[in-house]
Amino acid sequence: MRKYSGVEIELINIQIGCLIRLARLKKGLSQLNLGHQIDSNSTLVGRIERAEGKTSWEKIFMLSKQLDVNFYDLFELKKKDVLLSIVDEAFQYENKLTQEKREFYNSLKIRIEETYSHFIKEQNSN
Repeated sequence: MRKYSGVEIELINIQIGCLIRLARLKKGLSQLNLGHQIDSNSTLVGRIERAEGKTSWEKIFMLSKQLDVNFYDLFELKKKDVLLSIVDEAFQYENKLTQEKREFYNSLKIRIEETYSHFIKEQNSN
């Protein structure tokens, strides 16, 4: 069985958050509304979208079903440019764009760039 590095797992967590956020925004749902739909809360949805900490696969599965997102696609790591375009698309769907959200999206893109850079270095050293 293939062993996944911490960097690769971090990228997958970021990707899951980005895809869930984009799907939620496309459906016009708030984090609170989505949380209620899966018998949870906005804090959980926000943590998943920001890739903070660990989340059970069950909650991710419930979110994917509620948002009509293919569960398995969430875990297949996409290329850096694809993930960055998902972030850009989610940014376009934001209807209450505050300075804090602008900063979040900018820092998310930087986080993706830096994490992919670590991932590439890791892959090249193996």
